[in-house]
Amino acid sequence: MGMLCSLDLMFKKKIIFLFLLLFSSIVIFGNTDNQTLEVCKYFKGGDSKKKFNPYTGKTNIPFKNGIYKCENTNVSFRVFILRYLYVDDLDISGTLTFEIKNGRMVKFEARDSKTGKLEFSVQYNQSGPVGEMYVDKSFGFGNENSLKLNYKSGKPVGEMEEYYDNGKLYRKSTLRKKNNFHPFSNPDDFKDYVEYYEIYDINTGEIVKKESLANKTGIIWRYNSKTGKLEMESHLENGKIFLQKEYGEDGKIIQEYNY
Repeated sequence: MGMLCSLDLMFKKKIIFLFLLLFSSIVIFGNTDNQTLEVCKYFKGGDSKKKFNPYTGKTNIPFKNGIYKCENTNVSFRVFILRYLYVDDLDISGTLTFEIKNGRMVKFEARDSKTGKLEFSVQYNQSGPVGEMYVDKSFGFGNENSLKLNYKSGKPVGEMEEYYDNGKLYRKSTLRKKNNFHPFSNPDDFKDYVEYYEIYDINTGEIVKKESLANKTGIIWRYNSKTGKLEMESHLENGKIFLQKEYGEDGKIIQEYNY
């Protein structure tokens, strides 16, 4: 009889333990879900009164530690662009995933809501971006090509890779040691942050052009990101363009500009 009572007591304790475990899980899940909703509201509803710059990781949104996933986002942030000394609207949409540690964003990723295609990814430390950053041509302020580059202490270093629309490597550039490059810079600034580059064939991957821009002197070749055909060549001397040639789809020069 005593053994039966003991077993009955143990069974009741297990039931109570499982109930408490289930209840605490529901509470934690509910709090996490509410926290995600609270955070995601800052990425919906058009123009935002908060600040967020994915290129630097800087924000004044009151995040709590955790990993968040916000779907069907559509927001516009006012971003100050130091390089050009002006403020512009940065539109962000899609599925966003980010991680917060010690109240600071350490990882951010954006994907197309319908296709799941990666549009932007980066990690941050206290200085800004760190490691590899990927920027799709359609993301943010936009670019002529999708690109990858590496950051150290918040500054771009080493090589930058740009891609054709078919995903193949278009151009590999060696960045100047001291550069003020942003992954949304105007193509006209290419001479200011690149000292050497190679361009690859859209089909074979073979090198078709390679050029040094030492002293900002040399030729900048530009190929169409979709067709892989030559569009423009710009001749520079000491950072000044003195001749440009524009090409048609047949490879013939259609216009020359002398400055």
